Amino acid sequence: MNEVNLQTILSKLVRGVDFSMCPTSNQINVCRHNILQGSLKAFQRQRFNPKAKLDVVFVDEEMNAEGAVDEGGPTREFLRLLMKAIHGCCLFEGHEKDQHLALSTEALETKMYLFVAKMISVCVVHGGVGPHFFSERLYQQICGLPTAPVKVEDVSDHKLREQLMKTQEAETIEEANIAVEEAADSLNIIGSLRRVTKMEEKDSLVRSAVEFLMNGRMRDATDQFVEGFKTLGLLEELQKHPTVFHDLFVCEEKPLTAKDLSSLFTVAFSVQGSNRRVQENQSICFWRDWLIDIEEEEAGPITLETVLEFTSGASAVPPLGFPYQPQIQFLHDHTKIYPEANTCVVVLYLPIHSSYEAFKKYMMEGILQAPTFGVA
Repeated sequence: MNEVNLQTILSKLVRGVDFSMCPTSNQINVCRHNILQGSLKAFQRQRFNPKAKLDVVFVDEEMNAEGAVDEGGPTREFLRLLMKAIHGCCLFEGHEKDQHLALSTEALETKMYLFVAKMISVCVVHGGVGPHFFSERLYQQICGLPTAPVKVEDVSDHKLREQLMKTQEAETIEEANIAVEEAADSLNIIGSLRRVTKMEEKDSLVRSAVEFLMNGRMRDATDQFVEGFKTLGLLEELQKHPTVFHDLFVCEEKPLTAKDLSSLFTVAFSVQGSNRRVQENQSICFWRDWLIDIEEEEAGPITLETVLEFTSGASAVPPLGFPYQPQIQFLHDHTKIYPEANTCVVVLYLPIHSSYEAFKKYMMEGILQAPTFGVA
């Protein structure tokens, strides 16, 4: 039911985007090794329009544009890489899959919290790409929901966390004051430094310190971040339907299965009874067996997500699906031994090989050697 509702809401938000219009200001020039920098430059343009089509140009190391024309594939690739870059940027801290905002005065001054939230909104609406790494607390703050009481364990600074835990666990006033003294520099900066005269005061001191660290000092950053989600009307929907969007923002993305990929594609077979059809039937058997090998981790460094990335630019099937029905076609030219793909219309071209071992070898090599558009 949640998936249906998510699709319905995303469909409504997508209708607010004019994919027929692509203003010059929506061109996004990026290098794969520094996606975030190029993206920020584009999103900060005065005339950048999130309600219009994106025009993504990947640039190689020689600063020459790669060959792909953006008819959908480069954008899907870009949104996937952008979300990955956002996940690893300085604005977040905590466990890899349970992150909250980190404080950066420079980011506040440059409104980076605002622009990163805008980017996430565009990723969600334009491509159905969700963060999948927000902490429950951060998600609740965005959705305007009550948050659970803060805990010492939530403090990111390892040293200060240990000092606060020592204060909290002190069994005498003397032990508590020794712990407070050890944390004096940090507690003084946040305005929580005071001497403990009664045992209950140590708990009050720790609570006030943690509350300030997790909420008080982060208020401006959080407000700026939340403001960015107004882009494309996403904040309103998040606050109306927090349960529906929860998995897209908080829960780890579900891994693909061999069955997912097998059922995703239609197959463009030759005429039944022809020699080509016999070869194609065998290739599809090889393809399905290979997907099972990948799922069972018997196909080397290739993952099912890698296969989908090669074919579509996306590492997961978008909530609204692809704009075209993904299709498998065949390469009957004996000189074409590697797979090929058209990421814009999502077509995977399978080579013809007489043995499974050869099929597996060239599928893996072809995909691993084609990490960028124009050479797939």
